[in-house]
Amino acid sequence: MKLISKFIFLLSAIFLLVLAGCESSEQPAADMPERITLGLHEHAKTFGNYTVHVNALTTDQLPSEVARAYQISRSKSRIILNVVITQKQNGTDKPVMASVTSVARNLAAQLKNITMREIIEEDAIYYIGELSVAHGETLIFDIDVKPTNISSPYLLTYKQQFFTK
Repeated sequence: MKLISKFIFLLSAIFLLVLAGCESSEQPAADMPERITLGLHEHAKTFGNYTVHVNALTTDQLPSEVARAYQISRSKSRIILNVVITQKQNGTDKPVMASVTSVARNLAAQLKNITMREIIEEDAIYYIGELSVAHGETLIFDIDVKPTNISSPYLLTYKQQFFTK
C-alpha cells in the first residue's frame, strides 16, 4: 500500500512540475508588447502616428496585369496577405518602410509560413505574402510590424475566412 501511495505522490509531483513548466512558458516577456486582435471587419490599427493596414483576398481577384507584374499565381485557392504601414506627416498619411513578418494558422492550429516581400511603387510601399487555402478555411494571421526607427514591433492578429468555390 505504501508503494502505491508513493507512486501516486510521485506522479502528482511530476504532473505539477510539468503543469508549472507549461504555464511559465506561455507567459509573455515583460518587455514584449501585447498582441492586438483586429475585430471582425476591422482592417487597420493606429499606434501613435503609425497605422497598420491589413487585408487578405484570393489571388483570382487580382487583375491579371497586376498578378503578372508581381509574379503572383491567380487562383481561387491561393490568397495574398497585404500589409501597409503609414505615418501621419503634416496631416497626411505617408507610406513607410518596415520589417514585416507573419505566420498563419488555421482553426486546427496547423501553421502555414508566409514569406513577406516588400513592394515599392511610386507613392506606395506594401508587404505581401501568398499561401494556399481550402474552401471555407479560416486563417488567423499573427503579423509583426516594426517601422524603421521604432524600437518595439506592433503585434497584430487578423482573422479571415476564405471561400474558394
